[in-house]
Amino acid sequence: MRVVRGNGIEVGDWPHPERAALLEGRGALVAWDVLGGGAPAARVHDPDRAADWLWEVYGPEAADAVLGDAAVVTPTGPGAGRTLAQLDWARAWWPASAVAGVPALDPVLLSAERAVATCEVEHLLDDEDATARALAEVPADPAVPGLSERLADLAEDFGVELPPAVLPARAEFALAAGSATAATAATGTTVHSGASPVDWALVPAGAVDAAADARWAVVRQGGATFVDVVVAAGPRPDVPLVARFADVDVELGDVDDFGRRTGRAPVPPTVLLLPPARRVLTVHAPDFASPPGEPDPDAPARRAALVAYARSRVGDPAATLTERLAGRR
Repeated sequence: MRVVRGNGIEVGDWPHPERAALLEGRGALVAWDVLGGGAPAARVHDPDRAADWLWEVYGPEAADAVLGDAAVVTPTGPGAGRTLAQLDWARAWWPASAVAGVPALDPVLLSAERAVATCEVEHLLDDEDATARALAEVPADPAVPGLSERLADLAEDFGVELPPAVLPARAEFALAAGSATAATAATGTTVHSGASPVDWALVPAGAVDAAADARWAVVRQGGATFVDVVVAAGPRPDVPLVARFADVDVELGDVDDFGRRTGRAPVPPTVLLLPPARRVLTVHAPDFASPPGEPDPDAPARRAALVAYARSRVGDPAATLTERLAGRR
């Protein structure tokens, strides 16, 4: 791995945010590429603080080389912190999709496993209260043998009272596989229609089906022009969503018979004259992100690879417990 020195130390190639499993350590940020495998990249901003633990990620010799003057290093370490980083990636980017066959993660199991993983590497982290904070985020006992006992021990050690166990319930998608491509239930005369992918960076994980497009239709009814929008819901249908089409915002506050998020808004008649290149729909969560200027041309291929990766993690003995049991609780 290459090492670049300047305003800090950069190790390796930094992955795209959607592919990055991040660990925020003392004096350095470490990122594994979930699609690339291998040793993580690092951005070291305080070498003295990072020296206390970087060897646990890269191995003693490689860590000394990173903090010394080497231009290339070959990590041989155990990769401490990888599990916590993977769980944080799953919490932020797991592409739950009924259409693509990627089951939702159990949020209780995820928070519980994350708390245990945080404790195991708390000495590396930039937050000395990281374990107590993670325990406080656990909504209930996950009722998983082994994990529940470990969680209870940690809660006692840190003086945190955990809520009681809840019956595990598989997150249900309120849509059928075919509903994501069904026509919009618009009333009136449809003049234009189409579909646009949902940018994962604009909505929290689970807000929509990660593999389904958002569909739109420009319709004329009673002398007025409207845009109708539908998008397949994910396991978190409570997230407020807005769709933007031709500078018009459409609140997706309704639910149709297929369980999809829907909305309608009036648009000026000039929308009928828009060229195809400007008939683009952008779905976003207003409290989460704002629509960008231009779509990322590399996004479809990258996200298809991440969907396939997530699907492969379900049941994989090498995956985290949360990923292995996705859709089974």
